[in-house]
Amino acid sequence: MRRPNLTARLGLSVFGTGYIPKGGGTVASLVALPVAWFLIPYPLVLAAMIILVSVLGVWGSYYAERRGWEHDDKRITLDEFCGMLLALLWIPAPQSIWGKLIIFGLGFGIFRMLDILKPPPLRSIEKLPKGWGVMVDDLAAGLITNGVLRIIALIPISMIYGY
Repeated sequence: MRRPNLTARLGLSVFGTGYIPKGGGTVASLVALPVAWFLIPYPLVLAAMIILVSVLGVWGSYYAERRGWEHDDKRITLDEFCGMLLALLWIPAPQSIWGKLIIFGLGFGIFRMLDILKPPPLRSIEKLPKGWGVMVDDLAAGLITNGVLRIIALIPISMIYGY
């Protein structure tokens, strides 16, 4: 059986992050952070990018599986990349750099925790066939992270500092 072509391998592995022996998904999530940082002011562009790359990820994952890769193969990190972008989509980001760094850091930590632990229903979503499970479980983790970040953003700063 032939392996996926170079373009598919590079895209699905987010330019090779999936070939890192341990932590490829974490690195792909980190790669998403600067992309999100620069696209936060353009949420429609970011949303369009998430949709387009996710559709390509579903197709590419199914293609790779038909070419001999396992379902949700460790080399596929495009799902983490898209999930991390979704986690930060339309987040009410603070104007200060430190505030943005805090929100991005929290988003990264929450997303990675959900992706690694795969609490219900994420684990069952992962089993969807034909590339859907590969992408949708991480998109769901990104959506949950997005909701948690929105709740955190509602907390007044005075409550945090105890004023």
